[in-house]
Amino acid sequence: MDTKVLSIFKNDETKARFTAAYDQALTEWPVPYESCFVTTSFGMTHIIKSGERSNPPLLLIHGMTATSLMWSPNIAEWSAYYYVNCIEVPGDFGKSMLLKQMSSNEAAAEWLQELAAELQLNDFHLLGHSMGGFLALNFAMAYPKRLRSLGLLAPASSFAPLSRMFYFHMIPAVMFPTKYMIDRAFTWCMSPHHNLNLLPMSYRALITASYKNCKPKLGLLPTVYSDEEQSQLKVPTLFIVGEDEVIYREAIPDVLAKASRIPDITTATVPRAGHFLSIEQKEEINRLVLDFLAKHPTAPGHA
Repeated sequence: MDTKVLSIFKNDETKARFTAAYDQALTEWPVPYESCFVTTSFGMTHIIKSGERSNPPLLLIHGMTATSLMWSPNIAEWSAYYYVNCIEVPGDFGKSMLLKQMSSNEAAAEWLQELAAELQLNDFHLLGHSMGGFLALNFAMAYPKRLRSLGLLAPASSFAPLSRMFYFHMIPAVMFPTKYMIDRAFTWCMSPHHNLNLLPMSYRALITASYKNCKPKLGLLPTVYSDEEQSQLKVPTLFIVGEDEVIYREAIPDVLAKASRIPDITTATVPRAGHFLSIEQKEEINRLVLDFLAKHPTAPGHA
């Protein structure tokens, strides 16, 4: 294996600026945590862990470019009942280090399989947002027996193609990361009932530092799963979408109808929420997730 790091940073200076913003935002993490790295063949995966080790394991995968700090509004509630591992995708913004790109769905599932094995996790809960939701669903398709449940918060593609407006707003923010372009992209993602002032200042600063100093190298685009593939998924699944979601090319009722082809699925539409639903309506998302997880307890004796 080529051991050269495929860095998301142009140089040491850009890495230092990003790291300073990340570490500052992490000081506002509302509960005790452990920060560590886990080795896989795809690179070193950075993880923020919170909660009691004796609690059932819950793995969270952030949305693209959002880093694990996006879970700050949710972590206090969830870590009270679960041992939460917030994992950062190698090649995306964050502290993980990429050695080999995950250039296929199979490779992405293998990365997560290696990570779970290194963490000695089996029969665990897995939840992801946006691109993290797609990666979670992709893993469930490949390794359904490893999971107790699957949570999908507005997963990218998965059930319907991404809107062309998604690329229209997000790509310029990556290519030309001015404050205007970054704010424009993130404002578009939110419900018209909210604005960027909803985001903590340290997290807004991290978003700006991420786009200005990093270039994503994930090497994978989310895909839409076929009706047959969805109908064969045997993992209990929660799918939550905001009433004002903008990333799909199809209407929300149509996306929900397609998701309902998964045999054991619970769906919910959250009012006054856009793509950042776990932040925009954190209380409701926290409640929906905890209620769902409680219905699918981890088997005794499983880590």
